[in-house]
Amino acid sequence: MQLEFNANGNEKQIECFEYWLDDETIDIVYGGSKGSGKSFLGCSLTFGDALIYPGVHLFIARKKLNDLRKFTIPSIYEVFNLWGLDQKYYKYNGQDNYFELYNRSKVFLLDAKYLPSDPHYTRFGSMQMTRGWIEEAGEFEEEAKNNLQASIGRWKNKEYNLNPKLLQTCNPAKNYLYRDYYKLHKENNLPNHKKFIQALPTDNKMLPSDYITNLLKILTP
Repeated sequence: MQLEFNANGNEKQIECFEYWLDDETIDIVYGGSKGSGKSFLGCSLTFGDALIYPGVHLFIARKKLNDLRKFTIPSIYEVFNLWGLDQKYYKYNGQDNYFELYNRSKVFLLDAKYLPSDPHYTRFGSMQMTRGWIEEAGEFEEEAKNNLQASIGRWKNKEYNLNPKLLQTCNPAKNYLYRDYYKLHKENNLPNHKKFIQALPTDNKMLPSDYITNLLKILTP
């Protein structure tokens, strides 16, 4: 099987892909606005790893599991279609919310909402993951992000010599993303193992021609 990541001229996606492959970066924030290709990128990186490395465990986390079902799963199937994958390569377990691929790799869909019974998100502490993706990280509590990140690097990373990569995709937010990524990036103080990529709709060459015009009519600058 040969997988092709076609960014269709989106240089920011290519930049993120290169950080995903390097030996230094372990923490990537990609985002900045609507229409910048965040979901396509996350699905491609996550399932690309799952298909390349047999038996690995990855996660896709979002504050509400139902949003993953409604909005992220269609993007997953879009990527599968582009790669020409039919159902002999994967199956989706809707009861336990994970994709299992033909090579025994699994991609888990995780609900990361706050629970009064689990205020410190300790439910993520026992997970053993290879890598992960936080979708819409602007909605996340910092402690949720930290506990999810602590779960990666614990499943077959040594076997395949894989760094414990975390991808976070987001729209602008004033949570930990602003303090720990965007502000440090602007000040040129971001640690080498972290990367911030400011992606805009103008970077996404696959958007309809009137998409940005409509955004400007609907949203504030």
